[in-house]
Order: sequence, then C-alpha cells, then structure tokens
Amino acid sequence: MSGDKPAHPNAKPNICDGGFNTLAILRREMFVFKDQWFWRVRDNAVMPGYPMQIAYFWRGLPPKIDAVYENSEGKFVFFKGNRFWVFKDTTLQPTYPQDISMFGSGMPTQSIETAVWWEDVAKTYFFKGDRYWRYNEEMRTMDPGYPKPITVWKGVPDSPQGAFVDKANGFTYFYKGKEYWKFNNQKLRVEPGYPRSILKDFMGCDESQDPERDWRPPEEDVDIVIKLDNTAGTVKAVAIVIPCILALCLLVLVYTIFQFKRMGTSRHILYCKRSMQEWV
Repeated sequence: MSGDKPAHPNAKPNICDGGFNTLAILRREMFVFKDQWFWRVRDNAVMPGYPMQIAYFWRGLPPKIDAVYENSEGKFVFFKGNRFWVFKDTTLQPTYPQDISMFGSGMPTQSIETAVWWEDVAKTYFFKGDRYWRYNEEMRTMDPGYPKPITVWKGVPDSPQGAFVDKANGFTYFYKGKEYWKFNNQKLRVEPGYPRSILKDFMGCDESQDPERDWRPPEEDVDIVIKLDNTAGTVKAVAIVIPCILALCLLVLVYTIFQFKRMGTSRHILYCKRSMQEWV
C-alpha cells in the first residue's frame, strides 16, 4: 500500500524494534534471536559487531528458532518445529538435529515456546501455551504428572517467548513481546510492578523514540520560492550608501598622509619602538 514503510528482509534489524523469536542466557551473556539474526547483549547494551547472522555463528542451525537453553553439560539446545539441535559452543554435535520426541513421552510434539534450566534442581522447564513440562536432565526423562497449568507460576503470562535464571539473586525472568516479568523463585510469584519494558531495561533502548511513529514516507521534490519584500527599495539604498562610505575612507586616508608628512617620520618611529618594548 502506498505510504507504507518498505520492507528490507536482508537489512540488519534494530534491536529496539523488538519482535524477537526468543532470548536466553548462554555462557552468562544474553543472546537475542530474531529471524536469521541474533544479538549478544552485555551491560545493558548490544556488543559491537551485532546483529550477526545465525548461520555464520552456528552452522546448520535454521532461522526463526522457537527456543534455546544451555543444558546441564553446558551445551546449547535449540528448538524449531518438531526438531532440536545440540551445539557445543559453535559446533553442531553428531546425529543432530533429532525429533523432539527424543525427550520422552509427554513432551509437546512441536513448537516449544520457552526452555529454561534450573541448576539448583537439575530440571529443565518447557513452556507452551498455558502449560509447562519438567524434564530431568540427569535421568534424561520427563517427570511424571506433567504438563501442569502455567498458573502455578503466579503472574507469568501464557506463551512466554523466553526465560533465564538469575541464580545469585533468586529470580527467573520471562520475556514476551516487548515486556518481561520478574519471578521470585522463593515466593513463587511475579514481583510487584511487572511487566516492564525489556527493550529499555536490558537493551538500553530509548522508548520515547518510536521508529514506527517517527518514520515518514519520502516526499516528492518541492520547488522552494523565497518571497522578498521591498527588494527595489533595498537595492537603491545600498547603491547610495556604499559610494558615500568609500568617499569618506578616501578623505581620511588623504588627511592621514598629509599629517604624516608635516610632522616627520622620526617621531613616529620612536613611538613604534616604545610601543613594542611595552608588549615584549
């Protein structure tokens, strides 16, 4: 439609536009994924050189992933559709990708929306829609009695798009849309005052500058006409004043030369020498 902002699928996205597929903490850094791109975020700012294409960093991993987490072995587990990929750092492990059913019976058949590992209990939690599942990393089996309703996590919205644990402070952060929820792991509920903007608090974005709101379609060439009032009168005045000023300057010059000759040069040279001595 005419006037719409043009789409550039190969252009690097701006992290402050939001719309991420998922995010997670990997190697104690925040990784944010969107389409075929990802950012590394540290100290409330995007690291230099990002976004980077997913395929350049994790070869073999498709774009638009659903979820990712770092498991108990320090490996990265990515989900998309009904398959999952396991990487050791940037190296795809043999035999992957595999079907999501390898996690055991009871696991959702596809499209996991969030995965987060709780180190304290050695459990991985999977979220999808209004339910969640618990996976035993040591036994490599799904825990019985799941799925359970997400309402157990009081205040966490349905279909979260990402999560990560702040073990030191006892919180789990859930992401969805452009917001995040801070979940108290001891009280088992979301802290008061949430959700908050994840773009502002974690990416350092200035939300007062909305790129969609400020953008305007390019305008056509416009002829600029400057209207001058009383142009003729102004030109006439300038034509009279300038010759008068020149004539006055000429008279001053003639008078100065006349005085110089009458008084002699030696006195003026002496004055200049004294003036220089005062400034040196």
